[in-house]
Amino acid sequence: MTELKIAPRHLGDAVVLTLPDRLAKTHSAEIVEALHAAGRAVAPGPRLVVDLRGIRPLTALLARALVSFARDRDCVLVAAPDQATRLDSADPDAAVRRAASLAEALAEPGDVRQPFAASGAVRSLAFDSDDLSRTEAFLSSAYAPMRIGSDTGHARTHISRHAVDGLSADRLDLAFEMSYAVEPLGTICLCDLESGTIEDHIVHGWPEAETFGPGDLVSFSPPDRPYTGRIARAKYSITMLDPTLLSQAAGVDRPVRLLDHRPVDASAAQHLRSTVAHLRDDVLGVPGVGENPLAVATAARYLAIAVLNAFPHTASAERTGDGLDAHSQTLRRAISFIEANLDRPIDIAEIAADARVSARAVQLAFRRHLGTTPMAYLRRARLDRARAELRAAVPEQDTVARIAARWGYAPSVFAAHYRAAYGESPSSTLHRDTAEQVRFPGSRGFVRTAIAVKSESGAADRARPDAADRFESLSRMLLSASSVADVLRQVVEATAAAVAGADWVSVTVLGPDGRFSTAARTGKTAAELDRIQYRDGEGPCVEAARADGPSYVASADLAAEPRWPRFTAAARALGCRAAFSTELPAAPGLDRTAGSLTVYSRRPDSLAETDRRIALLLATHVSLALANTHLRKTAELRRAEFRRAVDTRDVIGQAKGILMNREGLTAEEAFDLLRRTSQDLNVKLVEVARTLADRHGELGQE
Repeated sequence: MTELKIAPRHLGDAVVLTLPDRLAKTHSAEIVEALHAAGRAVAPGPRLVVDLRGIRPLTALLARALVSFARDRDCVLVAAPDQATRLDSADPDAAVRRAASLAEALAEPGDVRQPFAASGAVRSLAFDSDDLSRTEAFLSSAYAPMRIGSDTGHARTHISRHAVDGLSADRLDLAFEMSYAVEPLGTICLCDLESGTIEDHIVHGWPEAETFGPGDLVSFSPPDRPYTGRIARAKYSITMLDPTLLSQAAGVDRPVRLLDHRPVDASAAQHLRSTVAHLRDDVLGVPGVGENPLAVATAARYLAIAVLNAFPHTASAERTGDGLDAHSQTLRRAISFIEANLDRPIDIAEIAADARVSARAVQLAFRRHLGTTPMAYLRRARLDRARAELRAAVPEQDTVARIAARWGYAPSVFAAHYRAAYGESPSSTLHRDTAEQVRFPGSRGFVRTAIAVKSESGAADRARPDAADRFESLSRMLLSASSVADVLRQVVEATAAAVAGADWVSVTVLGPDGRFSTAARTGKTAAELDRIQYRDGEGPCVEAARADGPSYVASADLAAEPRWPRFTAAARALGCRAAFSTELPAAPGLDRTAGSLTVYSRRPDSLAETDRRIALLLATHVSLALANTHLRKTAELRRAEFRRAVDTRDVIGQAKGILMNREGLTAEEAFDLLRRTSQDLNVKLVEVARTLADRHGELGQE
């Protein structure tokens, strides 16, 4: 055991114990002992806070140990949203106080939840200005301190507001392009975009920027996080409410955090939108009604309930059945349904019904295994499908607007989402004159663009080998492979050739002793990347290879990946910036042998959704080929055993016939004599029979 020391840090009247992020090989008992040692070094009196946000991953064993320590010492645990599931399982009765930030943890317990009370008259106002500095001053006073900027030379702004203490409903019309950098709001902020776009919106701690378009209703930012972005000629509404309203509506005594910034489905979003309109237009906007505290309090509670229904949150108790159902099979069924219905409107209820689990279980499955939501996956899958069509389209026969409409996008929103996802405009993809269409066989018609290489002299293009021929050839090779090693070698080579963004490919297997090993790889770098993950117990290939792990794991940019801090640092040093790993599915005739197929790339965002699907298809090829190899060997073994059995029966029959003829014995007496001779000589019965059959001539001469 290594000696772990945690240095206490005094903040006001509290002491903070921050757990380091390098705890993968540290036993939970040692961590708790270090916490106790640090606590004993603190004089009695100050409140104790344990900051565990740096731990990745937070194991179930460590979560239980931390909860036990927090109960013993009556301290507060500061945890990140992605650690909530582990802590909820370890502390189902919510006996330990938790916080999302140090500021929240350092607040007095009585400050966490003060009952909301509407007091005072409704404050209504209208703001109009063309002056950027005046607009910045107003926004800073109305929301939170912020800096705004514009390159357009004008700042036509109109804002209307109805507000009471802890609650406000605003309409904003910004007829210009404006950048913003905003300090934490301290409130729940709902944004409903009517027109225009909000681009490059990123909250501190988010892995990537978001783009919102008309029809998007989102939670703009957690109350304690600053955010930045850009608004392009947008009309939208902003509704802000005191976070304690959520605690009251949920009936809990601790702060409630929203776990996603988008609603769970379209119907929940529409209900929330109607609730906001009722609050703004029928309560706060009507003289006399807004001055009635009961009317405002009732509408505020109704709004809080609508928010809790619309967004996943920390107060939603995970039923045991939901947690058990949130496994990789649920994820696969949900993804299959989504992929098969990309061309029609679907919501979380339909996805859950097809997956034969609750909507909550589907949400948990996507959050646990992919770190996203079902609807976010749906949006990205549709965007990928649109990108595939753009790559395959003929510019003279199709347009961006027509393709965008086929996948449910307005042209302006589609362009913003597309640029944010792929780093280029849709028209650039459509008019790229070096693209030729190649279709991959398989489920849902995978589409891959093969880039033709043109010579300097303008000679005919030299295209890549046809993908269909490649897969047909691969299938023949795999089905004829004579060994498991042969199968895996062919698959990694095929994956490297078929996946455009692949620089290294490997196959990981989990042996009976629980140890990982690399069974096939395309180069030494792939083997080293695997070895780092085996050593530290974290990373995409080990997560996908575990029997109880997710079906597949992906990271578009390891530089911004929070899940595997040790692996990402080492991977970047080796030049790896993106990775994707899928388990080798179980196949008929085989017990499940845990394993994974992993693709590594030197470039961030280089492994597109189409690449991932190709890898999934290849992993299925592996499974079927392994099953074929297993069944072929089993059949050969059985044939050999059958031949041996027939030979044994024949030779014993011959020996019995010789004894019956020479000694005048019955068949039963002859067999009994052979059996007793076998026992007396301690020689197998078949060997006694074979000796008699081979040497019966010699016996006759005697």
